[in-house]
Amino acid sequence: MSDVDGTLCRIVDRPDQARVPARARESLETLADHLALVACITGRPSPVARKMVGAEKITYFGNHGLSFIKPGMDRPTVVIEGEEAERARNFIRDNDNPFWITAKIRVEDKGPIQALHWRGAGHRTEEVVRGIADHAQAAGLATHWGRKVLELRPPGMEGKAGAVDELLDGTGIETVVFAGDDRTDHDAAQRLRKLADEGSLKNLMIVAIDSDEGPPELIEMADLVVAEPEEWIDLIEDLAGRVSGASAGVPQPE
Repeated sequence: MSDVDGTLCRIVDRPDQARVPARARESLETLADHLALVACITGRPSPVARKMVGAEKITYFGNHGLSFIKPGMDRPTVVIEGEEAERARNFIRDNDNPFWITAKIRVEDKGPIQALHWRGAGHRTEEVVRGIADHAQAAGLATHWGRKVLELRPPGMEGKAGAVDELLDGTGIETVVFAGDDRTDHDAAQRLRKLADEGSLKNLMIVAIDSDEGPPELIEMADLVVAEPEEWIDLIEDLAGRVSGASAGVPQPE
């Protein structure tokens, strides 16, 4: 299981300009041929994540667990619909202000989740965003802070922790490797650690991609810390080579 932004690719000022290296896609496809589950758990809408990563054989859980798209599916399955799914979008529609553009706040429409980005803006912009967050909470929305991003979410959603539960439910999977870099990934890592403590998982490795903007709690609980997405992709590539070699009967190094 892997996050996308900040994990499979570098964080950039504009989310639409982020690029996942081709070798990551190729390695994920190879792993999908040999493992019970390969999945990306991301804040992006699941079809957007699939197009961005480019691996057709894996599962994408998007919008922090609000939608998923599996291999062979043309459209995502959405787990929240109706008025609740429109609450954050309606809040943006009713409260959008021309000053947001002046303050370099960029709104990303992710369906049930609306994301406000301010990477590259001045420090005063964060004060403006905190005011928006207070207003959104008063309107009944949940707020979640990430790396220079505020997400406005429907209330009560479990986020990536819930996505982990959905992905593992009924699979019998006992070994998981998970990688991430942000607070939402810490939520997923905590859920996985809980499953391991309860005995549902026998083997768990949590990989954290280090960042000055990332949560220290994720670094503290990680089994392995890497400096950048490229190092995580190196590990995926190595694992893909090992599992494909093992299935072909090629002796593997210890």
